[in-house]
Amino acid sequence: MIPLYLQITNYVEDLILCGKYLPGDKIPSENELADKFNTTRTTVRKALDDLEKKGLLTKIFGVGTFVTEINIVSQKKIGIIVHNSQIVYGIIKFCSTIGSKCFVAEHTPGLAQEKKAISELLSMGVDGIIMEPTVISLADDLLKELLKESFPIVFVDRSIDMDFPVPTIITDNNQGGKLLGEHMRKVHKIESAVFVTSEDLNISSVNERYEGIKAGLKFGPTIMKVPVIDGDYSNLVRHLKKNHEQAIFFCNDMMAVRGYSFLLNKGFTLPKDIKIIGFDNDYVSKILEPKLTTVKQNLPQLGEYAASVMVRLIKKEHVEDENRIPVSLVVRESCGCKENKEDIRDE
Repeated sequence: MIPLYLQITNYVEDLILCGKYLPGDKIPSENELADKFNTTRTTVRKALDDLEKKGLLTKIFGVGTFVTEINIVSQKKIGIIVHNSQIVYGIIKFCSTIGSKCFVAEHTPGLAQEKKAISELLSMGVDGIIMEPTVISLADDLLKELLKESFPIVFVDRSIDMDFPVPTIITDNNQGGKLLGEHMRKVHKIESAVFVTSEDLNISSVNERYEGIKAGLKFGPTIMKVPVIDGDYSNLVRHLKKNHEQAIFFCNDMMAVRGYSFLLNKGFTLPKDIKIIGFDNDYVSKILEPKLTTVKQNLPQLGEYAASVMVRLIKKEHVEDENRIPVSLVVRESCGCKENKEDIRDE
């Protein structure tokens, strides 16, 4: 008798070979296949692992399993304009499984630099570009022209309104903010807070984090903007001394690090004098003392999914305008919790 996992392997492989599932299609979940064959997810996973080794399937953790694109897009070139190395890693990881080549354009912030990066990628003959947009991108006429011509563009980590539809892969920033806000309200009874950002709220990720925190707290924290992440936080100190806020929600962990240093140098004791919260679960969140309460987002997964959407765009298939990757709350000591809980907690 054929082992059950081989029956599942043959079943899925037959669906692919007969065209029921085409390259780029998402196959049924492990739970669905387990129900169909009246077996466990472990057995199903063994079957899917075999198909992945054969090159027929590609898994994206937390998103699903897809039919491999290798025969269709192996010669395609994908350009990358993304600052976050973990996102870049995810993009390259996915592209390596399907044989596509990646070209990373390095650039410093600025409109001229962004246009130069795009031009360089176009000169390399890329078939699409995955990029992390900024407010500056709103004035990028080269980018707008590409979008107007339906050149494949995918935004990752944040979205901006370019007057043209752009598929966007983002962390569920609103959910993350809400998890933080609810934790601070329910556990620490926070009634006043400040939200610190170096970017405007018209950046989707910034606005969604703020709105999520606001929903979780059930009130709107005071918004304070600093010029750059590693800039001068003197205004924040003056605000705290005047208004006696109970907590600071930094828009990201790197800002929280800078804020930590500034507050400690000004004589604040953390979290006794004020509670600190970050976002991103960057590596620095664990090396601070007290360690930083934050939100974990799966950045490599963002990159992998962005690459999969780019492939579908290149093939002129329909893609959703927005795709969100779920997040989790990481509770540590900076928010005032007594125990250092390194595990991830969904509240």
